[in-house]
Amino acid sequence: MALKVSRNKSHCGDVYRYLRLRGSQIDKHMKNADAMIARMKVSHKMAAHLRLRHSSFAVHSEGKWIDGTQCTRHDEEYAKAIKWQNGEYQRMLVHNVNIPGVSKNVDLVVFNKVADSIDAKSLAPILADQKNYVVMGELKGGIDPAGADEHWKTARAALDRIRATFKKVYIAFVGGAIEKAMAEEIYNQLQSGLLDYAANLTNDAQLSSFCDWLVNQ
Repeated sequence: MALKVSRNKSHCGDVYRYLRLRGSQIDKHMKNADAMIARMKVSHKMAAHLRLRHSSFAVHSEGKWIDGTQCTRHDEEYAKAIKWQNGEYQRMLVHNVNIPGVSKNVDLVVFNKVADSIDAKSLAPILADQKNYVVMGELKGGIDPAGADEHWKTARAALDRIRATFKKVYIAFVGGAIEKAMAEEIYNQLQSGLLDYAANLTNDAQLSSFCDWLVNQ
């Protein structure tokens, strides 16, 4: 049976608009899924490193802090935040938080203060003081090489906004797809000091090294 194509221009326009809308919605869902998977990988690996160090820690999952000795892998992977002791210092990693002055959500932030809960009211006094920031970074989970340059372009712009606002903070980038051209640019930023750490999310050794670096900050 031959496919019958409508010659009604209005109808064709409606179909086109529908397909374009559905395409953008699917793309948005895919990006959200990539971001979630990236956060899950980092959170689980962080918990693993803290256990290996015999460090006391807790994850913020399901609206509450759960002690590291009691939390499950599900708690770790879906954690919005992790807190731990680095010697005498407190540390708290928070995912996807809106930072004053940057005007955009930052994928990963480590603070030297701990909040009672991970909500706007509890985080507000910590976010307000730049002295509380230790590490800020972009985390891009997409593994499609075709989208690698776009992810890096987005991350680079976000990191530039952070540098313009914060003068004393470590800057990091973790990406799921790193192509040759962007790898060279990332390497140059590491050499020049624009970046303090970079890692490939899909390389377990690099992800482990990154989490070990975070734990020690």
